[in-house]
Amino acid sequence: MRQFLLWTAVCFLVLLPLCVEGKRVVFMPLPFTSHTNYHTNVARTLARQGHEVWLTMPDYIVNRRVLDTTNLTVIEYQTLKNFEEIMTAALAGNYFKGLSEDWDVFMSIGLQFCDTLLTNVSFYKKVKELRPDLFVFDNIRFINMMTIISYRLGVPFGFLGTAYAPSYQRIPLQPCNMPFIIFSFNNHMSFFQRVLNTLIHVHASVVDGFSYKDAVSRYAPEMPFLTIDMLVARAEIWLVETDHILDYPRPSMPNVKLIGGTATGPGKPLPPQFKSFMDDAKEGVVIVSFGSYVLSPPEPITQKIISVLQDLPFKSVFRSNISSPNSKKIMTSSWIPQNDLLAHPNTRVFFSHCGKNGQYEALFHAVPVVCTPLFIDQFYNAERMRVKGMAETVDLNTVSTHELHSTILKVATNTSYKQAITKASELF
Repeated sequence: MRQFLLWTAVCFLVLLPLCVEGKRVVFMPLPFTSHTNYHTNVARTLARQGHEVWLTMPDYIVNRRVLDTTNLTVIEYQTLKNFEEIMTAALAGNYFKGLSEDWDVFMSIGLQFCDTLLTNVSFYKKVKELRPDLFVFDNIRFINMMTIISYRLGVPFGFLGTAYAPSYQRIPLQPCNMPFIIFSFNNHMSFFQRVLNTLIHVHASVVDGFSYKDAVSRYAPEMPFLTIDMLVARAEIWLVETDHILDYPRPSMPNVKLIGGTATGPGKPLPPQFKSFMDDAKEGVVIVSFGSYVLSPPEPITQKIISVLQDLPFKSVFRSNISSPNSKKIMTSSWIPQNDLLAHPNTRVFFSHCGKNGQYEALFHAVPVVCTPLFIDQFYNAERMRVKGMAETVDLNTVSTHELHSTILKVATNTSYKQAITKASELF
C-alpha cells in the first residue's frame, strides 16, 4: 500500500505541470536531515522515471554525506548558521531542563532561513537558469515564504512534508477529533482538550508568525502583491507524510494525498560490526535512538539508560557518543543503520524519541516502541502509537530506573504490542 501511494504521488508530481511533460523538478526541503531525507526519496523516484530532478541542500547536510542522492543534482547553498543544530539544541535543551518549547526560536529560525535564500541572488539565478516545470517545497509553514521564488518565475508548485494543515489545504476543520500536532492528545479528547484544541486551530488559522506580512513586497517588489496565505493557496498538490493507519481518520481534499512512510523500506545488509552483533543476539535486541542531534543526553539520564540496558535480558544498540561499559551487551555508536537494524529478526523493541521517520520504520518492520518524545510533534506521534496499542510512553526526565526497565520489558514480552503493530504493518 505504501509503495502504491508513493507511486501515486510521483504521478501527480509529473503530470500536473504540463499534463505529460513535467520533466524538470526542483525540491526545496527544510534545512534538516530528516525532512531532506523523505524529499530525497520522492525525488529519486522521479529521477528513476527519466526526469531531471534537483534538490536544494545546505552545506552542513551535504558535508555529512548521509543521504543517498543517486541520480539527483544537488544545489548546495551556504548558510552562516547551522539551522538544524540551533533548532535541535534549543528544543532538546529545553526539554532536558524541564522548560517548555520556545516557539520564538522556532519562528526566528524560519524567518532567518527564508531571508538567507530569498536574498541570495546567485541561488535565485541558479534556480532560474534551470527553467523548472515544478517546484516542490516543504510544507512546514515556517518556510512558506519560499513560494515567492515560484511566484517570481511563474512556475507551478506543490508541497511535500509532515504537516496536515487544514487552514492552508482548505480542508474542513474538525477540532473535536483532529488533535493539533503540538499536543499529546488523541482523537478521543475530553471537553477541555477540545476547547483548547479549537482555540489553537483557530489561532493558527488567523495568525502567522512565520512570514512577514509584506513578504512579497520585500522579496519580489516587481510582482503584484499577494499575502503568503493567498500564495500558498495556489499550490497544485499537497503530499503529506502521514496516513490513516498510523494516524487518525481525517477529512481530505482531492489535491491532498497522504503518503506516509516515504523514508522507509526493506532492510539492507548490515555493516559487518552490526551484523555480527545482531546475529549473535538470540535473546533479542533493543534499538535505542533519540535522533541525529541528541547523541549526548545529560549525564544522569544517560546513566539511567545504561543501567537499565545492562539489567535487561537483551542486548542493545544505543546511538550515542558515549563509550559502552560492556561492549558485548551494549553496542554504542554515533551513527547506526536504523532502518536496517529494525528489519533484523532479532530486534525486539525500539526505544525512540518518536521522530516521524523512525516511527514509520518501526511500523514497516512491525517493531513495538517505547516512546520518549522530546519536542514538537514527537508527543503527538507517541500518543497515536500508544492509543493504538503499538507502544508505551515514558518521560526521560521523570521515569525511574525501575519504571523504565519494566516498561521496556513489558513492550518486549507482552504479545499484544507485537500483534497490534504487526497487523498495522500488514495493512501499511
